[in-house]
Amino acid sequence: MAACHHGQEKPKRLMRQTRNYTIVGMACKLACASFILAIGCGQTKTGNPNGEIKESNSSPNIGLETNNGPVWFREVTDSSGINHIYHNGEESNHLTILESLGGGVGVIDIDNDGLQDLILAGGGRFDGTKIIGEPCRVYHNEGNWKFKEVPEAIKLDGPWFYNHGIAVTDYDGDGYQDAVITGWGRVALLHSEATNSLIKGSARHLVDVTNKSGISVPTWSSSAAWGDIDGDGLSDLYVCCYVDWSFNNHPHCSYAAKVPDLCPPKEFKGLTNHLFKNIGSGKFRDISKEVRLEEGSNESSKTLGVIISDLDGDGKPDIYTCNDTVENLLYRNKTESGTIKLQPWSRESGCARDDRGNPNGSMGVDVADYDHSGRPSIWVTNYENEPHALYHNDLRNGNLMFSWKTTGSGIAALGQRNVSWGTGFGDLDRDGYEDIFIANGHAIRYPGGFEKNQKMRPVLLRNSRDGKFHQATQLGGTFFNSQHRSRGAVLVDLNNSGSLDLVVSNVNEPVAILQGLAPPDTHWVGICLQRHDNLDIVGTTVRLHCNGSIQTRFTKGGGSYASSPDRRLQFGIGTKSSIDHVDVAWPDGKFERFAVNTIDRYHTIMYGTGQRLDKTGK
Repeated sequence: MAACHHGQEKPKRLMRQTRNYTIVGMACKLACASFILAIGCGQTKTGNPNGEIKESNSSPNIGLETNNGPVWFREVTDSSGINHIYHNGEESNHLTILESLGGGVGVIDIDNDGLQDLILAGGGRFDGTKIIGEPCRVYHNEGNWKFKEVPEAIKLDGPWFYNHGIAVTDYDGDGYQDAVITGWGRVALLHSEATNSLIKGSARHLVDVTNKSGISVPTWSSSAAWGDIDGDGLSDLYVCCYVDWSFNNHPHCSYAAKVPDLCPPKEFKGLTNHLFKNIGSGKFRDISKEVRLEEGSNESSKTLGVIISDLDGDGKPDIYTCNDTVENLLYRNKTESGTIKLQPWSRESGCARDDRGNPNGSMGVDVADYDHSGRPSIWVTNYENEPHALYHNDLRNGNLMFSWKTTGSGIAALGQRNVSWGTGFGDLDRDGYEDIFIANGHAIRYPGGFEKNQKMRPVLLRNSRDGKFHQATQLGGTFFNSQHRSRGAVLVDLNNSGSLDLVVSNVNEPVAILQGLAPPDTHWVGICLQRHDNLDIVGTTVRLHCNGSIQTRFTKGGGSYASSPDRRLQFGIGTKSSIDHVDVAWPDGKFERFAVNTIDRYHTIMYGTGQRLDKTGK
C-alpha cells in the first residue's frame, strides 16, 4: 500500500484549493526538484517546482458554539452532491440476517488529483428469494465540499451482488489505488485502469479483474484488509467471512417481545476467513489452509471487522479480527524468510474476550497510541448489553500482552445501550491526543418490539490526555443530536485542511458527510509515506517529536467496520508553532529521522532519504 506516487499535471483548480505540501528527505529533494506530490497520496504530479499546493485557511467553525464549547462537525450532506443510500432490502420482509450488516465507505483518490474521493457500498434487495445487488457508487471530490457521482467509474464483470465492505490499496504498485468489495456470494477485485472517458481530467476507472486474479470467496464476506504479511512489499488480502445463512438455512426467530425478527448469529455456523498471498503480476493465491486460519464453526469465526497493523513493534503487520458472539482473534506475524507464519495469540495476550471472560458481539475496530505509551492499543465496538473493549498494549521485551482498560479509562461510563459499528481514533481537536468516534444502530428489526428503536445517536469520546476519555457527543453538531441506523464510517481529511472529517454509511437513509471543525487557533502536521516502487507501507510506525512530547501513529489496513479510512497520518500539535523531527520505523527494519520544518501541511516522507538511525534512535 504505497502512499504517494508520481503522475500527471495538477489541475489548476487544485492549485487554488489545497494546502502547501512538502517533500521530506534530501535525496528526494534532489531527485524530485521538478515534481510536487499529490496531497491525497496518489500519483505525483508535475507542476510548481516549489511544491506549493494551497487550500483555503478559513475557519468555518467560528460562531458554531454549544454550551460546552465549539462544535466539532458541521453536516454538509445536502450541499455536497452526495445523495447515496445503502439499501438492505428489508421491504421484502424476509427478516434475513443478511439485512443486518449494512455497508461501508472507502476512501480513494481515484484520479490522483490530491483530493480524496469516496466509494460507497450499495447493499441489495430481494426478488422473491433471489438476492440482487445494488451498485456501489464512486463520488469524485471536486473541491470546496462538492462531489460528483461518476457512474462509469466501476466496470463490474456481471451483475452487482449484495455488497457490504470496501478496502483500498495499490496492490500492484503501479501508482494508482485499487479496491476490493465484499458481500454475498463473491468479492470483486477492482483494478485502476485507463479509460477513454475522462473522470474530471483523469482517464481512470476501476475494472473487475477478480476472475483472473485467483481471488475467490463464494460464501458471505463482510470486511477486508490489505497488508504485506510476508514482507515482499506486495499487499496481501485478508477477507472476513460471516455465517452460513441462506434461504435454505433460514430459521424463524423472535426475542422477548415474541415478534418475528432477524435471527442472531448464534443460530448459524461461522465461516472460515481467507488470506490471499499477492504473488505479483496481479495474481493471488489462497493460503488460508497453509497458515491455519481458524476454521469456522458454531463457536468460531463469524467475523465482521479486521485490522492489520504492527502490534508488537517488530515491523511485521499482525492481524486482529472482530467476531460476532465468539472469541476475537489475534494472529501474531511470525513470518521468516518469506514463509508466512501466523501465531494465534488472542487468548494468550488477553484480547479475545471482555474482563469477565465473555466473548462479545464485536463489529468495529481500530488501534492507536491513545495514552502516549508508544504502543498500539486495540479498540473494539460491541453489541448492546456488552461493554466496548479498550485493550491496552503492555508489550515488554517482545512479550505481547493486553490489559482491559474500558473501566479505568472511563469509557464504561457510556453504559451498554448501543449496538456499535464503524469507529476510529483521530485527533479531532488537534490537542495531540486521539479521540474516538462511534457509529451506532440496531442490528435487528424490532428491538424491544418497536421498530423506532433501531436508530441510535452516534457517540464522540474526548481524550482527556490522562489515559481517560469523556463523552463529548454534545460537541458533535446536528448529526449527533439525531438518531441513525449507522454502520460503516471513516475519518478522512476531504479538503486537506488538517481537520478530520467524517463520512457515515447508514441503512436505508442517506450517507452523512460531516465537515471537521478543529479549533482555528490549533496547528497540525500531516505525514504521507512512500516506499520505492510503491511498496506496501502497512506496519510502518511514525513518531513525531514536538517540544519534549512524542506522538506515535501506526499505518493500518482495514479498520473501522467494512470501511477503508484515510491512510495519511495527522498529528495535532495544539498552539505549538514548530516540531523537532519525525522518526519512521519501516516494515523492513530500517529506522530513519526526517526534519520537518513547516506545519499546517502534509509532508511526503520518502523511504531511504532520511538520516539513518539504529533501533535505539541514535
